[in-house]
Amino acid sequence: MSVYILLFFLLRFSAAKDDCTPTRCSHHGPTIRFPFRLKNHHPPHCGYPGFDLSCSPNTTSATTILHLPVSVKVLVNDIDYKSQLIHIKDPNSCFPQQLRNLNLSAAPFIAPFPQDLPNPNLSGSFVGNFSVFSCPSTPPDWERISERVTCLSGHGREVYAVNHMWDTYEAPMMRCRKMYNVWSVPYEAFYQTADLQLRWPLAVCRGCEAEGKFCRLSQLARALWVVIGLESSDEVDSC
Repeated sequence: MSVYILLFFLLRFSAAKDDCTPTRCSHHGPTIRFPFRLKNHHPPHCGYPGFDLSCSPNTTSATTILHLPVSVKVLVNDIDYKSQLIHIKDPNSCFPQQLRNLNLSAAPFIAPFPQDLPNPNLSGSFVGNFSVFSCPSTPPDWERISERVTCLSGHGREVYAVNHMWDTYEAPMMRCRKMYNVWSVPYEAFYQTADLQLRWPLAVCRGCEAEGKFCRLSQLARALWVVIGLESSDEVDSC
């Protein structure tokens, strides 16, 4: 690679140092800054891959949207950059509706453990694999091994999520129909709750946020990313 080409991009990015200015989708929305970027507003080097956010088309009260693999759309209520937690909400207040399409292993986010949370009174997430069943009535002996999915129940049927850690013989499934399996999801996703927390890797921008500074890609990393397609890593962050 020519040194002159690299120098050109270094000078270009130095002149455009403010193109990653923090922004919001609305006055009350969360601040969007590195490692996140707002699609169609920030250049690609303003965020990490998988950290792209977008705004809803509602111009008066736009919401912040995050797309998770494979085809899950959630609303972003808050982003805690210091604790590296993103608070998400299902648009229809029913996460289980989308869980069959969720693959967190392909996303840069994981469910937080208790020690990752800023508030010691909050409980961390238990992540597991589940089978979702539709039953004609309430199975009386399912309470200890299952979670009723309230938002999917009704109209003469009850929907339950059963963790794969339980042996199948413990679950009386004869009168129930298995709907689908979900993999590596937080247990809290089955609750009738408005908010779910996910964490991104602690190494990303950890030092900068601890010092009360904003994090960004270094100018050299930004130039290399454009010239040779370098993906961002923990070593290319700067304050």
